Parts: sequence; C-alpha cells; structure tokens
Amino acid sequence: MLVRLCALGALTHAARPTRVVGRRPALAGAAAAIACPARANPPPVDTDRVAVPELPQQPRGLKLKNGLKFTDGTVGPGEKLRWGQVVKIKYVAYTRESGDAPLKRYDASDAYLVRHGNGRDVRGLDEGIHTMRVGGTRRVEVPPNLGYTAPGLGPMPESAGGRRTLDRALDDMAGKPGAAVVYDVAVLSAWTDDADAGYYADESFSGDEIQVIVGKAEKIGRGLAKAAGE
Repeated sequence: MLVRLCALGALTHAARPTRVVGRRPALAGAAAAIACPARANPPPVDTDRVAVPELPQQPRGLKLKNGLKFTDGTVGPGEKLRWGQVVKIKYVAYTRESGDAPLKRYDASDAYLVRHGNGRDVRGLDEGIHTMRVGGTRRVEVPPNLGYTAPGLGPMPESAGGRRTLDRALDDMAGKPGAAVVYDVAVLSAWTDDADAGYYADESFSGDEIQVIVGKAEKIGRGLAKAAGE
C-alpha cells in the first residue's frame, strides 16, 4: 500500500466515498490537464520498442477486491516499476458501458508519461501498472470508483471531440454492473524522477497508522476551513 505523506488532499479524499465525474466536471478538469500535458519527450533511456497487446474483449485475469482487474500480455524483461519513478507508457484506451458490452476505443498515445504514484492520473491505471516491468504489456480494467473520480485526472484525450466522447461514455456507464475504462498498456521505459523529494516509498503501513495519518490530515483540513471562514 502506498501512502504519500505529501498528498494531504489525497489523504482527506480517502476518507470520503468516490464518485464518477460526469460530463461537465471532466471537461472542466481537462483544461488543467492540457495546460500541463503528460505527453513529453523523456531522456533517451528507452528499451526495446513494445507493442500494445492484442487481447480479446473479455480476457481472463487477476481481479482485486477493489474491482481492479488486469491481464498480462507479456512480462517485461526490464526492472520492476517503483513508486516515484517517471514511467513512459504506450496505451490504447476504451470504455465498456456494462459487463457484456463491447469495448469502444476513445484514445491512444505512443508516449504518455506517468509520474508513478503522485495522484495526477486515474488511480486504477496507476495501481494497475505498478507490478509491471519495463518491456511488459498488460490490459488494465478500471471500475468507475477507481477511474475519473476527480476533475483533471489523466490520461485525457487531447482533442475536444475525444474528451466529449469520453464524458458521454462516463455518463452512460453510471450505475451499470461491469462498466469500466480499459487500458491496453505497454511500459516503454522508467527512470528516477529528479523532482522526487522522497515522498514515495514501497512500504506498508498498518491500519492504525493510516487512521492516525488520515485523522491528522482531516484535522488540518478543518482548521484551514475554519480559518478561511473567519
């Protein structure tokens, strides 16, 4: 389990139920995502070129208790991903309106950068790639509660038409069993984030420790809200 001590907002958010962001909030957050896009040219550390996996509509795979499901196409030969790294991925993204509905493609990228664990991307995608290795391929099926639960989360289609398509799909998925955003992912490379100030760690905290951290974050949040109202 990853606990990011710097992400106060994420800690306080963890104590509240999540919801799927609909059309207008997602579009509002898209502007922020475009203003600071994750698509960029990383240092020349790419390993072998990796193709996005060709998987069936409903492949078998591992499903976690939180609803996240992933299926490996290829286990990569490179290093295992670590929290805090910058990870370059190639992906094709789909929506699935319900459990037996066909996949509908809405986005793709040959070079998307994930700052692994900083909370700026869809949580299910970030968690879904964590056990991958460089050079590996995987399908990650993200349920709504781990998907676009807040404005501004990436990856987001670059075109306005693509964002509208995604927002309509999110609205159509609401409340339907088996609905998911699906990513076919290939990990191209990963490297240490020079901006990482040491807030990430692959360490586990006990339930009691997490509750203490969340409690302190909520207390600080209440204090800030009270000060703002005075």
